[in-house]
Amino acid sequence: MSEARATSSGERLIALGSIVGTHGVGGLLRFHSRSDVAAALAAVSTIHLAAPGAEPRPRTVVSAKPHGHFVLLRLEGIDSLEFAATLVGAVVSVPAATLPAVGPGEFYAYQLEGLEVLTVAGGRLGSVESVFPTGSNDVLVVRDGARELLIPVIADVIRTVDLDARRVVIDPIAGLLD
Repeated sequence: MSEARATSSGERLIALGSIVGTHGVGGLLRFHSRSDVAAALAAVSTIHLAAPGAEPRPRTVVSAKPHGHFVLLRLEGIDSLEFAATLVGAVVSVPAATLPAVGPGEFYAYQLEGLEVLTVAGGRLGSVESVFPTGSNDVLVVRDGARELLIPVIADVIRTVDLDARRVVIDPIAGLLD
């Protein structure tokens, strides 16, 4: 499931993670990343928060500091534990255009969504529906109609990613497509 959304002006938002709790009594929020782009949080001045089922709303970032496995966020206008608690569960997103540029041959996981997946032999497997992290590597969820495949994003499997041609070429290891 992709959590990419758009603002009211049509700007694409990329979900970085969610608010999982509060910290102290002064309105600090505990943010947990489930994305490869969470480092972008330090480079932006505005994030978008969306409570489940609600439209994303922009919020100004006052500070973002690592704290264990979390980031402590201070957002403008949120200065009490009570207000901060109402934001637990909200998804934190940033506009795709604000993400730092990647190097040659690199890409963000969200950019793979919608790409066609082919084998090195030329067989079509479907399209990337979503990408999810597992801790050791990302996994592509590839769908072709009712058929779903889980393809690990590892060097032994992924041969090429061509964003311009909108395709991923894989060399399936034994048992991967069974």
